[in-house]
Amino acid sequence: MKKFITKIYLFKFFDDFILIYPLYAVMFTDFGMQPWQVATLLAIWSTTAFLLEVPSGVWADKYSRKNILFVGQIIRFFGYLVWLFYPNFLGFLVGFVLWGIKSALTSGTFQALIYDELKLFGEEKQFAKILGRTKTISFIAILIASALASPAILLGYPFVLILSSVAVLISGIIIAILPKAQNAESTHEKEYFSILKQGLHTAFKNAVVFRLIIFLSLAFALSGALDEFWTIFANNAGLPKYGLGIFLGLMAFSQGIASFFAHRFEKKSDKLFYSLFILSGLVLFLAGYLFSVPALLLLILFSFLFAIIQVVFESKLHHSIDSTARATISSLSSFLTEVGALIIYLSFGFIAQASSYRNSFLIYGVIVATFGLIYLIFTKRKIALNN
Repeated sequence: MKKFITKIYLFKFFDDFILIYPLYAVMFTDFGMQPWQVATLLAIWSTTAFLLEVPSGVWADKYSRKNILFVGQIIRFFGYLVWLFYPNFLGFLVGFVLWGIKSALTSGTFQALIYDELKLFGEEKQFAKILGRTKTISFIAILIASALASPAILLGYPFVLILSSVAVLISGIIIAILPKAQNAESTHEKEYFSILKQGLHTAFKNAVVFRLIIFLSLAFALSGALDEFWTIFANNAGLPKYGLGIFLGLMAFSQGIASFFAHRFEKKSDKLFYSLFILSGLVLFLAGYLFSVPALLLLILFSFLFAIIQVVFESKLHHSIDSTARATISSLSSFLTEVGALIIYLSFGFIAQASSYRNSFLIYGVIVATFGLIYLIFTKRKIALNN
């Protein structure tokens, strides 16, 4: 099992060792993309993953999960090549479609692969810890890639895209040589719709699973979608382009620390995490109000808080579902995340186009805090009724 986990860690490292990460949003603006175009590109990316999210989870419950992960990496490789040779709106759009396919193939599949391998050895209680470690490694990879992106951008976007493509190929090779992890419970005999029906039944008939899916999807949608605009915030706030990589590197470092220690908070009350949600919204609002280089520290704090929330609630979700539909349920959660992200991308871009990026950040600070408050009030009311 140790070799399996080691290779999983290596896969995750190169999967996120992408130098274009801290630069692509600003790259779009450098090539003349308006706020509505940037939002449209991100929305297309989200829509692609949205359409394939649940089917990809079903495929992962039926077929080889490592092969699905490999195919996803190859598809993303070609996406970066499109960006390299066609740096215009259409080229960026095609590249994001390919990246969206990869995201859909990876999301539920990766977590299910890890959980079933752990369960095979009776170590499923370690899932939150292992998942947190993979996220930490992911953030370390982003940290290093971001640091290298600062000098690399001096050689131009083509150079950065080539290095990113190489990293994707390496991650694909690692997953290709990975021994096939056995599913804790086989689902190969089941048909497409029977697996889907089982996953949906588990999600919507189990109140605990349903609540976890909704909250986790909301958390991932908000943090994931807003994450795409951080470098635009930094760029508009006056941070030089060579500093963008350093900024995202610091953000990745904070997220890595949060994810590494997140499992220690697994037993804490849900009220604590809803309160953190409210705090995150207030932090984002303050950052938008200041809209300066020092305010970037507040964005780092925002990401730190959300990293803890995501790891803890993802673990809660996996502990609440069976292996036979694990990838389907996980992908259903990601499916809902993409729906939320799509709404956020378009609304954020609309606000920025009509007024400014700053106003978009201010408004979403209020939205995040409001959602946290709603969940906190609902939880307290539920406790009062039970008593």
